[in-house]
Amino acid sequence: MRHIIAGNGIIGLTVALQLLDGLGRGDEVRIIGPSDRPGSATLAAGAMLNSFAELEHDSLDHRVDQARFALSRRATSLWPSFAEDVAQRHETAFPGVPVPRKTNIGPGAGTYIINNCASNGLDDRNFDAIALAAAEHGEPLALVPPTELPNYAPEERHRALRALHLPHEGWINPRAIMQMLQAVLASHPAVTLVDSTAVSLRHGRGVVTGCETSLGEMVEGDSFIVATGASTTALLLRSQLGIPVQRVFYGVGVTIEIDPHEHVPTACIRTPNRGLACGVYAVPSLPSRAGDRTHLMVGASNFISPTPYPHARLTSLETLVTAASSQINRNFYRADFIRANVGWRPTSTDTYPLVGRSSLGNLLFCTGTKRDGFHLSPLIARHIAGLAQGTQGEPGWEDFAPERALIRTLTRTQAIEKAVEHHISAAYQHGFQPPQGRLLEATTRAIREDAERVHDLAGADDWGIPPEMLDMHRYGHATQ
Repeated sequence: MRHIIAGNGIIGLTVALQLLDGLGRGDEVRIIGPSDRPGSATLAAGAMLNSFAELEHDSLDHRVDQARFALSRRATSLWPSFAEDVAQRHETAFPGVPVPRKTNIGPGAGTYIINNCASNGLDDRNFDAIALAAAEHGEPLALVPPTELPNYAPEERHRALRALHLPHEGWINPRAIMQMLQAVLASHPAVTLVDSTAVSLRHGRGVVTGCETSLGEMVEGDSFIVATGASTTALLLRSQLGIPVQRVFYGVGVTIEIDPHEHVPTACIRTPNRGLACGVYAVPSLPSRAGDRTHLMVGASNFISPTPYPHARLTSLETLVTAASSQINRNFYRADFIRANVGWRPTSTDTYPLVGRSSLGNLLFCTGTKRDGFHLSPLIARHIAGLAQGTQGEPGWEDFAPERALIRTLTRTQAIEKAVEHHISAAYQHGFQPPQGRLLEATTRAIREDAERVHDLAGADDWGIPPEMLDMHRYGHATQ
């Protein structure tokens, strides 16, 4: 059997690695994707392996959200053994080549969540929700004095009043993992890396038969796996498969990598989710080579686009630089700027994953993972590789089939109120300081009225639009 994987991001590579263990005699794996990986969400990620730290005050109100959270927790538990497996495979393939082995995942690694005053009361509610959920699920956590956080020295006006430590929620260098995966797969005799872009899928008689690349090659196979991230919809439109897979958008996120010299936190420090994004975080980017200095990844911005957006906006860079030096460590103003990273997080119309088998029996999807693709990749790989090789796959993915109807977990009222609180939260992060008087009330009312107009425009009378998708409905890019 020949397995064709369209997409060479973290999910495509991890699926390929999982397929290797079940290959029969003469089986092959071909991975199609450009070597420079434009818009790679993984290469722009802080790679926080967080489940509880990502929760918001309403994250577990709906059954589907509870199912997604359960998948996230399972993925977290897989990472220590997965990272070790990748390292061991690399050592076997390349004896004598050192690989990074750091205790930054699994028990003892740790994420610190700070509750500061740089935003609004949404931070307080989300901070409390994280602590409550961890306690209810038996997840180890500790309330710690913010002054004890490693290399945490914010400006006084943004100092944290509370901090939580989640010792089991770690982080890892995504570039090191990607480099090792790429090298291991390239060295395997059953694997072929096709340095090109998947352009379209050829189909006939209810199955996919080939994938055309940007070099004009038709790669034929028996099993086809679409792991093309945010460009999935463009691939499907060119392919004209006639299957009802909802649109996937480009969740454009920017991170910056800095060298803070001696002021490097030894663990992840982050705020709760806020303002339509994951808040502010600073994650050590451990060196993959001996002698290299530890850098710091600071993130992250977010906006949804219907088309690829290749550049970092100045407003994103300014926000991250300011947030890092005011909310994490005021000494970062002397840090060296290494690079800005732009990643396209695959965001489906309803913001939930699209993972599983399609109605074309040999075509599988793994996209729509938003900012959880890296975190979920070991679990997704088990599921997709199992389906491709004829088993039932992993449980828990039933709600997220690729041809499902849109998932709607919010009522109209809930969605509008959520949009208001997140937009106000984002405004405070960008320097909003309403004077005494009624400007805050007027601003809040204007945001609410705007959200109501977009709901009316979309015909959303008995359902709610996820706040980050309001503009996509406003301009007609998202449909029911």
